Amino acid sequence: MVHLEEQLVPVATKPKVEKVETGIITSGKATRIVEIYNEDETECITIGASSSTRTPEVREIVSSFTKIDSEKIQLVSKVGVFPVKQRLSDEVASKVVAVGVKSFQRPYQKYEHPIIVIGAGLGGMQTMISLMHSGRKDLLCLERLSTFGGHSWLVVSNKYTKLQTESGNYHVDYMLPDVPATTEVEGDAYKTWPTRDQLLKMFRDAAKRHNLGTVTKFNTNVEKVRPLPDGDGYAVYTSPSHGEGESELLVASAVLAWPGNLCNHREIEWPGEEDFGGYIAYASFSKVDYREAEGKVCILYGHGAFTIENVRTLCEHRCKKVVVMCRKRNLCGMRVMSWLVGYLEMPVPGTILLEGMQKMYDLVGFDCWSAHSVKTDEKRTFAHISQKTAFGVTDVYFLAGYYGLMEVMVDEIKRLTNGCAQTKKGKKIKCQVILKAVGVIPDPQIDKMLGLKELVGLWVNGDPLRAVCCNGMFVEAQNFGSFASGPPFAQLARALRWFVDYPSDFEVIRPILPKLKSSPEKPAYVPSATHMLPTFSSFNLIPMMAAEMSVYNALKHLKQRARHPPNKYIAECRAEWEAYIRQWKKDGMIDDSKPDPPYPYTEEMVQGWIDRTNLEWMRKQARQQQAAGR
Repeated sequence: MVHLEEQLVPVATKPKVEKVETGIITSGKATRIVEIYNEDETECITIGASSSTRTPEVREIVSSFTKIDSEKIQLVSKVGVFPVKQRLSDEVASKVVAVGVKSFQRPYQKYEHPIIVIGAGLGGMQTMISLMHSGRKDLLCLERLSTFGGHSWLVVSNKYTKLQTESGNYHVDYMLPDVPATTEVEGDAYKTWPTRDQLLKMFRDAAKRHNLGTVTKFNTNVEKVRPLPDGDGYAVYTSPSHGEGESELLVASAVLAWPGNLCNHREIEWPGEEDFGGYIAYASFSKVDYREAEGKVCILYGHGAFTIENVRTLCEHRCKKVVVMCRKRNLCGMRVMSWLVGYLEMPVPGTILLEGMQKMYDLVGFDCWSAHSVKTDEKRTFAHISQKTAFGVTDVYFLAGYYGLMEVMVDEIKRLTNGCAQTKKGKKIKCQVILKAVGVIPDPQIDKMLGLKELVGLWVNGDPLRAVCCNGMFVEAQNFGSFASGPPFAQLARALRWFVDYPSDFEVIRPILPKLKSSPEKPAYVPSATHMLPTFSSFNLIPMMAAEMSVYNALKHLKQRARHPPNKYIAECRAEWEAYIRQWKKDGMIDDSKPDPPYPYTEEMVQGWIDRTNLEWMRKQARQQQAAGR
């Protein structure tokens, strides 16, 4: 018989062990940290506990993520170098060894066939890197285009397009905790707001460093994904996207899809287009010749993120004026507020966000609290924002509005005549250019390709080995943690890998995952915020997954703070603001007699919002702890 004393080596003889915070808190108010070591004390995890936390509760926690029966786990505390067995009635010690637990690392599920990733944009690349970091080598990525970067940057954008949010939270290596934010690609600076071409360099550079090209097959359409008859894998039917070559049938053990949702521009036509006599084009998919805008009045039809991008581009091409015409005036973000929600560890309350937004909206005479997307009360004690387009992030929009270079008109075009747009409200607008920025829509064929009849969380028909993800096309929140797509992409990539590694864990969250039926009008692979929020929340039911997600949550503010410190960032915003004013004056686009507006944000102002956000969350946490202690 091996005695308990012989299994444990005195702590003094052990090398220092890295402690992994799980983020788990036992019932009651957490007043201390409990360190739990594996049997040979080479690994350690920590949990939050109260003074009344007993041995059985901790055993159940250890069991929940090791999948070892709690009855087979014995907790042993240390008194000096001597082991002391913890009884069921004992308050758990601050340092315990879990006898019966060889490792807190669970073995990964092994597969017979490759894991296939569809799409080589940001999400697909991060998914491949995540799988590689877990030791998976049998991978294959299928990409319809000829290089890395994804449809949005390779096809939808144009050479004038820039990243609207900050580069510190948008790069392939973002999902690697120990890797700093990208600052240089292919010998060039990776700027705060990189252009499309700089972004594509970043994607190529990351693909080369991570050897993604060796596991990626380009110019390949995925025609169909279906389960094999025996249920042990999936048939993936492919064809060459350039029309040359032969179709191929691949077999996969898991299929993780990042198909993208900016697939086609929304079609719109007006009576009289043939009589207009000016220039008409869709504002996306590189279809605009911006040289046509110089010295002309331009109608920009729509008010989403592409509209915001085009206000800047039209002004940079010396248009005479931009008339933004829309059915609803959606809220825009601005650079400092986008930076703020990325900089802070805790989400920014909607009230503080709108207070900050109003500083810019004052320049164009609009009360952002009155926007159709804002729900609040008479005293504005809370703010919930709900709109069907993401925040377009811009400063130029507001500066152009201040100088009269841009005007927002809530109306619709009824018909066109020669050099004129007649609206439904009876206005006649003389113009020479009309750009249709009415949005980009997902492709319902994606659902058919995946065999998607019902989206369960992120998973096709509730299958943990068939997942589909894309960026959100909405705002639905009362507290705001990011304007950027980078942070949620990294979390989603990790979530997909979790259930490839541990498919049995899916049964823990299956009962509470939201479900969405597919339809031709609304493809299920692009869910709403009301679908995504409970999906993310479900991960908290799996303790170690929740712990990993908390690490990914922290990446946002850590990378933002390292890459974009407040004084440097605000100074860069201010310098760009003043540069536009100088350029517009030089080009004779604005009235010299109108006072130049100072940049609306200062370091002191921003620090005030930081302090108030932190204080509000501290108070909320105190209230929760007080309630839990009752």
